[in-house]
Amino acid sequence: MNTSARVRAFPWGAFEPLTRAEVVALGEARRFARGHADLEKLPAALGELAGEPVQVLVRRATPLVAARGLEGGGGLVLARAEAPQLERGVLVEAEASLVARVVARVTRRKPLAALMPGAGLTPGAIGAFGAVLVAALRRAHAGGAVRVVSAGPSTALEADLVRRGVEAWAATLTVLVGDDAFEARVCWTRSAALAAPSPPWSARSLAGLGPTPVALPVVAHTSRATAAELATLRPGDAWLLPGWALARAASGELSGPVTLAAPAASTGVAARLVGDGSLVLTGDVVPLDGAEAEMNDTDAAGLIEAVGEAPLTVRVEIGEARLAARDWAAIGRGDVIALGRRVGEAVVLRVGGVPVARGELVEIEGEVGVRIIERIAAAGG
Repeated sequence: MNTSARVRAFPWGAFEPLTRAEVVALGEARRFARGHADLEKLPAALGELAGEPVQVLVRRATPLVAARGLEGGGGLVLARAEAPQLERGVLVEAEASLVARVVARVTRRKPLAALMPGAGLTPGAIGAFGAVLVAALRRAHAGGAVRVVSAGPSTALEADLVRRGVEAWAATLTVLVGDDAFEARVCWTRSAALAAPSPPWSARSLAGLGPTPVALPVVAHTSRATAAELATLRPGDAWLLPGWALARAASGELSGPVTLAAPAASTGVAARLVGDGSLVLTGDVVPLDGAEAEMNDTDAAGLIEAVGEAPLTVRVEIGEARLAARDWAAIGRGDVIALGRRVGEAVVLRVGGVPVARGELVEIEGEVGVRIIERIAAAGG
């Protein structure tokens, strides 16, 4: 507890500003990239090849209306092998120092003069960098092969993309290799990003949440009503449940067919409530509201889908107040508590007591948001 320190309001206006369009574009780009590589495995794959840790941090995204590129840097156009076109691929640009560092580390040779900053990049150096990147993508593949469509100076390739007259975006990256930071850029067309399929929700995705608690309501009955009927309900009214299928034992316990389903879902997974208050899953996917629903899944996939639609309460923690128990007991209105670190420096997203991600606060057109920096891996996952 610190009552003598000067107290100032938190500088909310100091957050890095982002636009909603930028947030949307980055989300579309991430979905597009996941169709080419496992984004969580890619930095590790690059690190394995380079022999030192590699991190990739996304800084900003802006519409690509004029070619800028990275002066003296190299560029690679990467695309799926079955669709090797610039408009359907991604342009990866790296400053000369980054190319030199990666190629030297992978080949276990000292950087040649032609690779040193200020000397420009030879076609061989850019090609070697491309080979390293493709090798990393193969290790972190997303079920498809990726190839280099073209390679050359960063500015020339970016100018070629601008001349095509398509809506494109460019993201500025900071690439950490060991203890050194380098600049990179990634450019993509919005049409390619929008055409990318949504990431699949699977048993692996569910397992990746580890101990994060997810609650599914147990539905015992469904019936239809108009909004007017619901609006007239008052304390003391009775709501009839035609077709009620649960039985009550003499001890008061219920048993019978029920359904596990997310609150807004039209289908759920059938189960049976037994006398001791536990559930036995049957695995059948059943409709909840009488609507015609496709019910081809009759195994665990139906339950996994139901869990994926369940709403979760996400807490955003901006710091930690730590005091001895006796000091908490002495706290009163108006007292000031000194925190262990700067508020908002890093935030934690927590679901049901389990931390799931770390991020930083940003300002999005007048509203506060969180930019995710790191997913927190599940213990033992």
